[in-house]
Amino acid sequence: MLQNIRNGIAKFLVYLIFGILILSFALWGTTDFFGKGSVQTVVAEVGGKDITAQFIERKYKRQIDALRKRGISESQARKFGLLDNVIERVLDASIFDLAAGELGLTVSTATIESDIKDRFGKIGSVQFDQLLRENGYTLQQYEAERRNEIPRMQMLETFSSGVKGPEKIVNYLYKWQAEERSATVLKFLVNKNKVPNPKRKDLIEFHRENKRLFTSPEYRKLTFVHIDPNKVAKSIIVDEKELKDLYKNRISDFTQGEKREISQILFASEAEAKTAYSKIKKGLDFNSVADLVANQDKKITQLGAVTREDLPTMLAETVFQLTTNQISEPIKDDFGYRILRVNKVIPKTVKPFSEVKKELATEIRKEQALEDVIRISNLLEDGLGDGMSLEDAATAQGLEVQRIAAITQNGLDRNGHEIDGLPGAPFLKIAFDSSEGENSFLTETIASGFFVLRVSGITESALIPLRNIENRVRSSWLEEKRKELTRLQAKKLTQMINDGEKFNYIASLVRAKPFKVGPTTRFNRVDGIPRGLISKLFDLKNNNKAVFSAGENQYFVARLTKISSVDGQIEKKALETIKKEIKMSMASDILTQFQSAIRKEYKVSIKQNALKQFFSKNEEDDGVLGAAP
Repeated sequence: MLQNIRNGIAKFLVYLIFGILILSFALWGTTDFFGKGSVQTVVAEVGGKDITAQFIERKYKRQIDALRKRGISESQARKFGLLDNVIERVLDASIFDLAAGELGLTVSTATIESDIKDRFGKIGSVQFDQLLRENGYTLQQYEAERRNEIPRMQMLETFSSGVKGPEKIVNYLYKWQAEERSATVLKFLVNKNKVPNPKRKDLIEFHRENKRLFTSPEYRKLTFVHIDPNKVAKSIIVDEKELKDLYKNRISDFTQGEKREISQILFASEAEAKTAYSKIKKGLDFNSVADLVANQDKKITQLGAVTREDLPTMLAETVFQLTTNQISEPIKDDFGYRILRVNKVIPKTVKPFSEVKKELATEIRKEQALEDVIRISNLLEDGLGDGMSLEDAATAQGLEVQRIAAITQNGLDRNGHEIDGLPGAPFLKIAFDSSEGENSFLTETIASGFFVLRVSGITESALIPLRNIENRVRSSWLEEKRKELTRLQAKKLTQMINDGEKFNYIASLVRAKPFKVGPTTRFNRVDGIPRGLISKLFDLKNNNKAVFSAGENQYFVARLTKISSVDGQIEKKALETIKKEIKMSMASDILTQFQSAIRKEYKVSIKQNALKQFFSKNEEDDGVLGAAP
């Protein structure tokens, strides 16, 4: 059951990762509002209905845009399998829509309007307007999307709404999770007493049985040239006139347009709006009218500071003609009637040249450096292609030849220290993929630099001979023996407690001061106590029994002192959480079976060649999409 719960939660999290997008699944659906009249590439069919590549592409791009706002790059999204996820969701939505249609499920316009109000608080807010525009929808298009989705979700909810975990299982899991245990604990360091020195045969055996401890990694000796854009940028001198010209050309980037802090009251009918407008003109406070007439408090009416671009054109024209504390006449739009008030005018500001000069200089250097890096890289590659040695080709371009005596695949030297100043990835990969004595290809780094390297020598990974590290092997053997003796000591002390010996007497034997732990559940972390010890405490059946566990260079012995069950004590919040977890797991299993069943009923076909051709072409054109699945 617990595994099912975990699986259910895992499924939920997978969908959550791709579902925390603007309007999430609400802005999906299967109606294509765009590209009418253009040539559409059909890449899939669901129950005889065509799914076009253009439609999937728009869904993909919308998801990419939303993920970027959360710091997830397009390349990361592709690695997550976003394109496959988009295609699957489109197909699933189409299948569910067909099933909902056959069941005769529909939704009224009034229900759509109520749904939007429930989801977004109020129709017509600046935030909702902007949300629709950012996702390429008008209000009518969004309503049409929801007209498809609501019946679909109603159908799916009928399969999961009645799911309920058996009371016995719920209660058992609750008691199991909520059970608490208390213990008295003592800890003592690994025994530092003298251990007899190992014999030669002991060292030989320990060295042989612990090869991983005494095997050296592969080392490579490298000669390389790195064309670093950061170093190139530092050498570039930027002309003052060039900076000023760039500032003039980019002045819009440093200009913050005029803003208005505004409030609005939204009405369903013109009569309500006119009544409210009349009351305000007669001197009644704007917020009081909002509260009394429209039942909207101050938090709802305040829309904050907005620019012209934040508002639909019609509203922007009105708002930016108003002065401070001035109100508009009722304005009609798709959402109803609005009365707007300007609370504050925030003037346009422009950052002065002196404030952005350094930023512009850095930008110019960076752009010029990238051009110089490519130019120098081409000349270096030409020199190598003409038969020059790496050293001579680098000298001809004024580049430094760098050498590393020994480096591991993880970028460490022979002392295990990280080597600084290496080119970025894939430098180490190329270094360990290259053959000895040959120059690598000129390769670009993730930081837009270039490098070429030569492997000048290879020291293979090998077991270090005992004679070379005898002291190290002896130290490891002694440490292992001390740990083993201490473990046996902890085991013996634990057995003595279980045989009835007094705990304080046991503590005196190792000169340890007992301390109390708990009450704690099996999931709580207890500072300074190994999780393994807590887990073992919950394996005990009776009080006054003991267990032991290893810690960081120390051992713990714990005697169970109290078992606290939850009989007759129910924490409703925790119980509800368990019920929800079980319900989520069971509902997930049911919906998965339902999805599998209706996929067999409605024929689903994917035209892999058309899909691959379309997205491969787009990837070549602008790098927007990954390869087709």
